[in-house]
Amino acid sequence: MKIIHLSDTHIGRDDNERRTQALLADIATLREKSGHVVVHTGDLINAGHPEEMRTGRAVLDTLATQGWRILLAPGNHDYGDSLHVDPDWASAFRGQFARYIFGDQPAQFPVLTLTEDCAFIGLDSNEAEMGFWERWMAEGYLGTAQIRRLNAVLDQAEVRARTVVLYLHHHPFFDAPVVRADVGDHGYLGHLFGWNTRRFRRLKDAYSLMQCARDRVDVLLFGHQHFGLDYSAEGQRYGIRTALDASSSTATQMDTDRMRYRVIDTVAGTVTTRFVAFP
Repeated sequence: MKIIHLSDTHIGRDDNERRTQALLADIATLREKSGHVVVHTGDLINAGHPEEMRTGRAVLDTLATQGWRILLAPGNHDYGDSLHVDPDWASAFRGQFARYIFGDQPAQFPVLTLTEDCAFIGLDSNEAEMGFWERWMAEGYLGTAQIRRLNAVLDQAEVRARTVVLYLHHHPFFDAPVVRADVGDHGYLGHLFGWNTRRFRRLKDAYSLMQCARDRVDVLLFGHQHFGLDYSAEGQRYGIRTALDASSSTATQMDTDRMRYRVIDTVAGTVTTRFVAFP
C-alpha cells in the first residue's frame, strides 16, 4: 500500500485553490490508483464558511472521480479558524465531507478503514474543543471518550493483523522539539511568540494519545504545524516506526520556492518526497 499524504491546503486563502489543483495534477501522473490511498490530515479549507466548503468539496470530488481513494481528518480551520472552532461549522463540515471522513460508516470517531494490508484509523482532534472555553486557540483536544474508543479499535484482531496507520490533524507529541527561527527568517515577533507559547498550544491530551498508541501503531500522520518534519525518531519512543508532519502541501505561510507531498510505501518502508512547482 502507498499513502499519499496531504495536509493544510487552506483552500480559500490566496491562490491555494490553484495550488491544490497543481498538486492533484501531479498526483494524477502516479500509476496504480488502486494501490494508493490519499490521506489528508486536515485544514483542507481556510475557514468553515459554506463557499469554502463547496470549493473544497469540488476539489476532492475531482480527485475521487479520477479513481483515487481519499481519507480526510478534520482540522481546526475546517471547523473555524486559527483562533477558535465553532460547533455549527463543525457539523456542517462533517456533513459536507462525510463521504471522505466517514465513508459508509456511522458518523463517529475513530473511523476505521480496512484495506488488504492496512488498517487506517482517523481521529477528530477537535472533538472535545466544542465547549465555550475549550474552543478558543484551537490547539486540539481529542477527549477521554474518543481515546477510549481508539483503545478498543486498536485491540480488534482485524486491526492487529494489519499495518496500522493513525491519522489526525493536530501535532500529537506532547514534548517534541520545536523549530527556532534562523537569521534568514524575518518574522521575529511571530517566532518569539511561537517559541514561548507552542508548548501550551499543542494537542491538550497528546500524552494520553501516545500512551494509547504505544507499540500498537506503525505509521502516524498529522499536520497543523506547517513545518513538514520527520518525527520518526520521536515516534520510536512509543514503538511507532514512522511519524510524519505533512507541513502545508500548498506551502501556506512558508518561505519556499516549491510545494511538496510525501508518498509512503508501507510494504517497502520507504518515504518519497515529490516536489511541485507553484502554478
